[in-house]
This record gives sequence, structure tokens and C-alpha cells, in this order.
Amino acid sequence: MKRTIVAAMIGMAGMGCVTPSQPGAPDGGATGIRVEAGKAFDIAVGQEAYVQGTPIVVRFRGASDDSRCPLNVQCVWAGNAVIQLGLRQGKGAEADARVNTTLAPKSASVGAYSVRLIGLKPVPRAGKPIAVG
Repeated sequence: MKRTIVAAMIGMAGMGCVTPSQPGAPDGGATGIRVEAGKAFDIAVGQEAYVQGTPIVVRFRGASDDSRCPLNVQCVWAGNAVIQLGLRQGKGAEADARVNTTLAPKSASVGAYSVRLIGLKPVPRAGKPIAVG
């Protein structure tokens, strides 16, 4: 039985994300944050989230194929972005995972756990490219 333990709000730019200097990453690294299982969290590109009380580590590698409808535009379809994640249990090998903002799949599994995407920030605006990093 899979248990959904994480809901991640992914941030392509650093805006509104938990800072990389947040203390508590198991390895003391500058890019690790601790998050509570079952609670939404923000994570920036390149950052790792260590899910408390579990052996799960989630890394946000990046986003691609971003066709999301800009806020200031009327679209026929909401669009979609593909999110690349790295998932691992403890010190095990990192597995590649891809999740989507609109299309299936919106979640990925690692062991007995499931990671679910709940959004991607920032939301695009017409004529304003999203800075990554």
C-alpha cells in the first residue's frame, strides 16, 4: 500500500521558496531542507527536501515543456509543465521521476511512499520569461 507523504509546491525561481540555508539537513549541506511528511512545502531548483520521520529525499532537478497558460491571457487549455525529480530512500540510489502540473501522472513513488506535485511557481505572465535558478 502506497502512502502519500509529501505534497510539493515546486519553485523554478527562488521567489517564495524555503531558503537553502534552512538548518537541519541531515548532511548539513547548503541545499537541503527538512520538511514535514504530509505537509505542502516549497523547493527550489537543485534543492533537496528531507522528509522528517521517513527515509525519503526529494530533489527538484528542473522543469521542461512549460506550456502553462499565462495569468493575463485567456487560453482554451490550462497547459502543462513537466517536472523532473530525483527520489531516493536514505543513502540509496536516486531514481528519476517526472510529474506534471496538469496531466497524469501528478505523483511519483519511491518505495512505499508517494510524492505528489501540487503546483509550480511562479505562474507565467505573457511577455515575461521565467528566470530559472
